[in-house]
Formats: sequence, structure tokens, C-alpha cells
Amino acid sequence: MPSAVARGSYYQARSKKWLEAAGYVVGPLQLYGWIKTSDGLRPVKRDAFGADLLAVSRDLLVFVQCKGGESWRSGLAAARAAFARYPLAPSCAQWILGWSPGAREPDVIIVAVGPCDAQHPVVVPPRKKPKVLPLFAQGA
Repeated sequence: MPSAVARGSYYQARSKKWLEAAGYVVGPLQLYGWIKTSDGLRPVKRDAFGADLLAVSRDLLVFVQCKGGESWRSGLAAARAAFARYPLAPSCAQWILGWSPGAREPDVIIVAVGPCDAQHPVVVPPRKKPKVLPLFAQGA
């Protein structure tokens, strides 16, 4: 079973390839560093501006967060919260690319489109399947 880092790198590479095929120039936005601990140096990886990739075209600048695997939707709230901390200029957007297992195309979730201030509201699409309420909450 591959590690979380290997899975993340795989879906990031797939996203980069997909965006480049769509006509974007793509670069990574992850910051790497080392922290000194009592056990020695430890590697640290952080996303700049809450995104894994920066995709640039003639008309649009997109901050992209890459998700993948069977449970990729479980991290959507955290990704939206990370994106909401940063302002957006005109012609900028924030996307989440989600890769389901075996999918040839990602699910593209548009989180926000600029101009927006920091702590801006994010777009939360409606559920595909309605949430089932427990019996006591359904009423008689």
C-alpha cells in the first residue's frame, strides 16, 4: 500500500497533466522545509495559498487543490476553509480537482471566483444524494 505522500504526488501529477492538456501552464505551490526537533531534522511540506498547483492561462489564474482516492470528498471542508483565508484578484479562481478511483477526468469543484476579500464565502454545491435523517428526526 503506497504512503499518503505517494498517493498525493500521484494525484497531483495527474492533475498537472490534465490541466496542461486543457491549455494551462502549471507550477507547484508547495513549500518544503526542515524543522529541527529533539529527534533531529524533520521534513515539512506546506501548501502556499491553500493550493497544491498554480495553473495560468491567458484569461485565468487558478489555484488548484488536488484530492484523490475513494474518500477524497472527506477533505472538502478543510480545503474550502484553507481557500477562504486568502483574497482573490479579478480573473482568479480556486478549484478542487477530485479524482475518483479509475476516473479518466477529475470532478472539478469551483470554490470561488475573484474578486473576493479574505475570509470570503465559498461555493458549497448541493448534495448529490439527500442525507438520510435518523428515524427520531423524521417526524411522524
